[in-house]
Amino acid sequence: KMDETKGPYFLGEFSTADCILAPYIERMNASLFYYKGYSLRNKEVWPAISDWFNAMEERSTYLGIQSDFHTHVHDLPPQMGGCYSNHTKQAKINQKLVDSGPYHSLPDTNLTPAPKDAHLEAIARVVKHKDAIIKVNPVDESTVNTALLATLTLLAKGEMKKKVKLGKDSDVALRYIRDRINVPRDMSIFAARKLRGALEATAKTCGEREGPSISLTHRRDQNPIPFRKFESC
Repeated sequence: KMDETKGPYFLGEFSTADCILAPYIERMNASLFYYKGYSLRNKEVWPAISDWFNAMEERSTYLGIQSDFHTHVHDLPPQMGGCYSNHTKQAKINQKLVDSGPYHSLPDTNLTPAPKDAHLEAIARVVKHKDAIIKVNPVDESTVNTALLATLTLLAKGEMKKKVKLGKDSDVALRYIRDRINVPRDMSIFAARKLRGALEATAKTCGEREGPSISLTHRRDQNPIPFRKFESC
């Protein structure tokens, strides 16, 4: 009964209970939002849970491990044996929001303002692993490379070079990357928002096609082995 405690945490003050329960509540929040159209961070309905999330986001240690909705909702089906939508209007709206943005509208974090260097973090992570990112993409390397450079230009300068000509499969290539960003493994929640948004914006300039569907039975598409040579960097 969190509303009966003297502080925002499960036992009033921050404790081991919050550390143990955090990943479970994060996953509940993500799955309910995506599959059922319901938010645990609705302060009018769940004020104690909303206050708990806000208090946790004031802790730098939590921010270092906080995940996002996109990562959770697509990792959960293989882990749990299936997640099922109730097909309500709100669930469909939420699913589109999680999958294709705008990502800043998601209630997976209420921390504001976002770090000013979030886009630089995203750029640094992509540059560090660019060769592996291109190698594992189902689209040919030349197309992926050009499309990825256009995305990074958008992130860095706020606009794409007008003369850049993207290949016909660039939309597929970029949305494949968008759907394989893992938070916090690859980058922080704020950097991921920036990168996913830039990937989607760039993809829209050349088409509406999606990349290969994310499997409901495994996440071998997130195999870390191609990236291992960079682990000591």
